[in-house]
Amino acid sequence: MNIRMEISPLATQSISGVGHYTKRLTEALDAEPNTTLTATYFNFLNRQKTPDVTLKRNPIKNPLIPLRVYAKLQSFNVRIPFDLFLPKADLTVFPNFVTWPTIRSKRSATVVHDLTYLYFPEVVEDKNLAHLRRVVPRTLKEADFIITVSEAVKAEIVKEFSYDPSRCIVTPVPAEPEYFTENTNEIHKKYGIPTERFIFFIGNMEPRKNQKTLIEAYQLLPDEIKAEYSLVLAGGKGWKSDSTQKAIADAQAAGEKVVHTGYIDQTDSPAFFQKASLYVMPSTYEGFGMPVVEAMAGNTPVVASDIPVLREAGGDAALYADPASPASFRDAILRVLTTPTLAQEMREKGARHARSFSWKENADRIVSYAKSL
Repeated sequence: MNIRMEISPLATQSISGVGHYTKRLTEALDAEPNTTLTATYFNFLNRQKTPDVTLKRNPIKNPLIPLRVYAKLQSFNVRIPFDLFLPKADLTVFPNFVTWPTIRSKRSATVVHDLTYLYFPEVVEDKNLAHLRRVVPRTLKEADFIITVSEAVKAEIVKEFSYDPSRCIVTPVPAEPEYFTENTNEIHKKYGIPTERFIFFIGNMEPRKNQKTLIEAYQLLPDEIKAEYSLVLAGGKGWKSDSTQKAIADAQAAGEKVVHTGYIDQTDSPAFFQKASLYVMPSTYEGFGMPVVEAMAGNTPVVASDIPVLREAGGDAALYADPASPASFRDAILRVLTTPTLAQEMREKGARHARSFSWKENADRIVSYAKSL
């Protein structure tokens, strides 16, 4: 089978979560037996960065037109086939919500990572929101099948668009290898963490991340626990973050050991997960919940919101709490921090659970389904 992967999310200076997914899935498909993978990316007049991806063959530049111009034309229904100058393929995989029209591929599959734009439009940039509202329904009609990252998002796609569930393949996202390997980076002085032990969360400030509930839960903990454990929040300022920033400032003014690091260096990320005493994810919505798996890969217990997607990410290795209740999170956090046998059991279960996700299995699912069409 000849597979074409459209890897333009990798041809940028700053790689997003979609870019990391694209890289790992492309490399996994390239390793599939009895398949030949061709990676392509828009590169008009050689203006784009060369994608950072390790493949058997170098990616092919698509010289058609600049990607931004092409995407804008597609959004407004000017439907130029993207593969006019590309080799033929049995299957083309588009990793970033949009199915480009093709005349040189027998089949197409598109990754829809989540439906944030539908459920939480206020956290999506206005231009991107309008774009997704136009292209996602079209993608669901035009792609031969859809790939997504969780059973929860698959269920949402089926519900919201009356989509045939048999045409949707789920590819859970494994943690990167560095999260399983001990990271000795010094982070306490670098990021101003005042205690050796800490509770950790990472994610941009935006309403669906629900950091306010975690901050309030921390403030409800007994004083002796807060004296031993600080709360460390990593991530930048997203959309509508004023109330979260105020909650952090108010907690700090009250003398609470609440630290907001802002963005952290990617090379330090595994150290945060591994050195934390507990990872807490209070989100009200996620596509998959990658940090849950990353924490478990680092042998750190996890408390997460009791929502389907995070139960899927954490399995029976995590404890779950009501995302609307700081007291519920307080109780779960306290249970882990004061019960060493429970914390150790969660570490062991979590490490096994984190290793249950596999890029090879994801690639196998996609290839097997495509061959069945």
